[in-house]
Amino acid sequence: MIRRRGRGDSSPLVTLLPDADVEPALRGVTRRAGRWVAWLAVLASPLLTIAGLVVLQPAGAPLMRDDGAPAPSVTPAGWAEMYVRAWLTASRDDPAGLETFYPGGVKSQRAVGTQVPIDTAVISAVSPTPGVWSVVVVADVLVLQPDGKRRATLLCAQVAMTSTDAAYAAAALPSPVACPSTGGAAVLAYDEVADSGGPVGQSVTGFLTAYLAGQGQLDRFVSPGASLALPRPAPYTAVQVAEVRTHEKFEPGQAARPVDGTVIHSFTHAWGWDATGQNTPVDYALTLVARAGRWEINRIDSAPLTAGR
Repeated sequence: MIRRRGRGDSSPLVTLLPDADVEPALRGVTRRAGRWVAWLAVLASPLLTIAGLVVLQPAGAPLMRDDGAPAPSVTPAGWAEMYVRAWLTASRDDPAGLETFYPGGVKSQRAVGTQVPIDTAVISAVSPTPGVWSVVVVADVLVLQPDGKRRATLLCAQVAMTSTDAAYAAAALPSPVACPSTGGAAVLAYDEVADSGGPVGQSVTGFLTAYLAGQGQLDRFVSPGASLALPRPAPYTAVQVAEVRTHEKFEPGQAARPVDGTVIHSFTHAWGWDATGQNTPVDYALTLVARAGRWEINRIDSAPLTAGR
């Protein structure tokens, strides 16, 4: 056995492991500590964020104009998000976060960690009357189930807030409401199937392989002057194109010898493969322009073309 003592350390030493066992033991302790730290960070992050807001800035403090006067009030969307996170995180052991936003609120009776907000976003924010705001927040929440597992669920809550030139205040506890419904699948306007081995398919495949996986020269597949910055780091190591469709209809052989300046719109289903061998489906709406007898990608469209529009 080896005993080691730091300089000036007079405290009793615990029994140390032989040198050969020290490294594996430390790795095991580090992994266990890492898991605990990660979980504590998830639970504590809403409260830490709230604490930061309280310490760094008075509640609802507005921006200041050059003359020192408060700037006009803005939508309290971010404040409402933090309020909903505090409400979801509050427990009978730690109500302080919720009281930051709503001091007179009824104390939560939940056990700590039984529901954990992972993410939040504002769906709508309206002011029905001057000085009053109604904000709807959607939260992605991990909820503890009777079997001990945690299930991800979406919860929408309406927040009522009052505002003055200096502060926002919650008028009530958040009210769970129905989330916006999801409609049926959009009908896209890409009725023509392009041969994946044809001129259009080859250009799209080469572009996505270079753009998403960093394989090949992107400039070879992009129109001169097109503004297409590469995502860094590349999100995938390989790309597989499943289907290429076009909005325009081609006569037999027409796609193989396009007239310079011809513009077409394509929609592509593909798979992105990462370093672990897992794949993620992706869709790309692209505009292509013919130049020098071949198709080049001119831009990634902000949205695909839909039927009837």
